Amino acid sequence: MRIIAGVARGVRLAAVPDGVRPTSDRVREALFNSLGQFFDGGEVLDLYAGTGALGIEALSRGCERATFVETSGRAVAAIRENLRRANFEERGEVVRGDVAGEVLGKLEGGGRRFDLIFADPPYKISGLKLRDVVRRLPALLTPSGRVVVESGDALLEDFGGNSRRYGGTVVTIFEKPKPTTMKVAVCPGSFDPVTSGHLDVIGRAAALFDHVVVAVGKNVRKSARLSAAERASLIEKVTAPLGNVSVEVMEGLLVNFAREQGARVVVKGLRAGSDFESEFQQAQLNRTLYPEFETVFIMAASEHSFLSSSAIREIASLGGSVRGLVPEEIREIIQRVYLDVDDGRAAKGDKG
Repeated sequence: MRIIAGVARGVRLAAVPDGVRPTSDRVREALFNSLGQFFDGGEVLDLYAGTGALGIEALSRGCERATFVETSGRAVAAIRENLRRANFEERGEVVRGDVAGEVLGKLEGGGRRFDLIFADPPYKISGLKLRDVVRRLPALLTPSGRVVVESGDALLEDFGGNSRRYGGTVVTIFEKPKPTTMKVAVCPGSFDPVTSGHLDVIGRAAALFDHVVVAVGKNVRKSARLSAAERASLIEKVTAPLGNVSVEVMEGLLVNFAREQGARVVVKGLRAGSDFESEFQQAQLNRTLYPEFETVFIMAASEHSFLSSSAIREIASLGGSVRGLVPEEIREIIQRVYLDVDDGRAAKGDKG
């Protein structure tokens, strides 16, 4: 077996461990012809990875990172050896564990999202168990993500995927269902950190629209303690009970992000009349750039009208309690992250 294309083209893979059924070079080549020859970044999840050939092929063709999941110790060793041979050790993570029993739950709970998911389980796996795994995979996909399942038959066609048979192997490709007729709204912000007021506005927006995308701005203060991905993860944690809310990191113009999400509405929270002037100007600019784009203002609840992320940062940095000011599920994290540990005092100039 070898890597077929990309920067590691021609690299020969380690010997296949006993009991592992690898995807043949012919099937792998046909599969990537269907997916697109090359990729521009993105994360890959290779379940039942075997030798890791599928995930490593995706890395060679341009994907940024890959996570490999296997239960067999010999297979895990083979994956690590193949990553070394391809010089992808820094871009691959190998997880040993049972896919359905523990790994999927941890990935879901950790808010992980992947652009491409491979699932090549042993053909002896029951159809019921395989279907259960497939049903859980869309929750791990980015909006434009795809799932590739290899099986011994076409049992998965009723999931809406496109299946092709290559000898004794059936390859089925699924895409994450995209909201088409849904009323989608974007709720943007830096959320540095997310407050109880933010959560209140997001929850009320979720009651008004079919789907709400919380857009976490990547371009914030250079002194931000948490990255955009970390802030997004905290929001995912506190919005988990809201079934129609998703969280994405946003970079660039809001109107471009909204178009990508299929949204024609932006939701903004107003704490006081003083907020309206700047928000009004921004709403007019957004409509100039995206004429179909509307702005909906939600007035903050009276108990949250004084809340701001900058106030939370300052209170936490001075060692004050933020109980009741941020969602309880993440209070301890916020308290710890924003506490100024340099000399016990608030960082000068970081008043929000």
